[in-house]
Amino acid sequence: MTLPPPRDVARWLWTWRQIILLGILTCGAYGLVLYGFGIIAGPIQEDEGWSSAAVNAAFMGSYLLGAAASLVSGRVLDALGPRPVLWTGLIVGTVFLMAASYSENIWLFIVFWTIGGAVTIAGLFYNVTMPIAARLFPKRQTAAMTVLVTTGGFSSVIFMPLTGLFTDEFGWRWAVRILLVVAAAISLPAVLSVRRLPPIPPPEPSAAPVIGSQAGRHGFGGVQDALRSREVQIMLAMVIASSFGLGAMLNHFVPASTAAGMSITAAGALTGLRGLLSIPGRALIGPMASRLGLRPALGVGYAVILLGTLALLAAGPIYWIYLSAIIAGLVWGQTMPLQGLIASDVFGLRRLGTLMALQTAMGNVALAIGPFAAGVLLGLVDDNYQPVLVAIAGVNALTLALLLLMVRTHRQPLKQLAASLLASRTAPQKRKSGAP
Repeated sequence: MTLPPPRDVARWLWTWRQIILLGILTCGAYGLVLYGFGIIAGPIQEDEGWSSAAVNAAFMGSYLLGAAASLVSGRVLDALGPRPVLWTGLIVGTVFLMAASYSENIWLFIVFWTIGGAVTIAGLFYNVTMPIAARLFPKRQTAAMTVLVTTGGFSSVIFMPLTGLFTDEFGWRWAVRILLVVAAAISLPAVLSVRRLPPIPPPEPSAAPVIGSQAGRHGFGGVQDALRSREVQIMLAMVIASSFGLGAMLNHFVPASTAAGMSITAAGALTGLRGLLSIPGRALIGPMASRLGLRPALGVGYAVILLGTLALLAAGPIYWIYLSAIIAGLVWGQTMPLQGLIASDVFGLRRLGTLMALQTAMGNVALAIGPFAAGVLLGLVDDNYQPVLVAIAGVNALTLALLLLMVRTHRQPLKQLAASLLASRTAPQKRKSGAP
């Protein structure tokens, strides 16, 4: 294997510089708000004497409020471009999260973390950076998304050990402050470089989408038009089901593994392996999408996720748990980017920010409810994880079924278009053959 010439590497880096910077920004945004919080939650409870429920209320609150705030940031992104959204997410999010690190009162901590996390989620997460990447490279969206999510995929690998290191050395408060400075520093280049997006042509009068069909060439004329589309409705239901199952499995993987006989140390190590494996998994998005197509590639991902849940369900022998973790690591990192690419194809570019924000908001709510629902079911079945895993597998199967239904819906307008084109070509020939 020969390495590419330095000139080709430099050309590649220059071509994708904005997407790489957006990936680094996303890496910093997810680092503390998502991955780091799980590390500092325990030390916060020990140092401050706050209950687990109260501390985790800040995390859940940030995601639920972030889901609502994403609807606003999506509209602003479509109307005014990326800079107001990125600047607000960076400055306001950092200020409120920093205030949370100084809070001595649990209620102030919950309020500050909820607001700071929500603004960060709405302004700097993939629901913003994915539409920006799609708009910057409308004809190379798969490649752009692959670069974006592969770069952003280093977030857990970098920030989880850093959070643990800083917390052990300086305590959770200074760990949060240091990580906020690091995240702001690595996010600033993207905020400064991504100034405006290429314009989208106005909607053509004849390109209004038919109810139940796809968008026009550049997208739906309005959000209501999109929500009347059957394909959009099915896709949103699919994302909700996918996020619900993902949230349930993410939060219950370790206790389900320990219930099957694995030590908590080994189960915790497997979660780190899962995060590490997500990076090569994301790098496979481009080749899989090119070879199989977007929807079949996502279908493979959903099917493999179902297989991973069934592997954990079959765990008696420990190797089934390892198989489940490896599958999860390789595939879970692919599903969200592929969902984003399909969303760009279904929504079109004109209202992409708003509609992807709506999709993300629904997904985040389901992601927050999934672990809670699994916990309720676990209590009802006397802490037996077998029925819980069966339920999660059922949600995985429902997600795959919704994707298949969406594929069928997607093909119908294409068949209608092909039939109309064929009719328009054959009509003049019929008139000519019928002429005297």
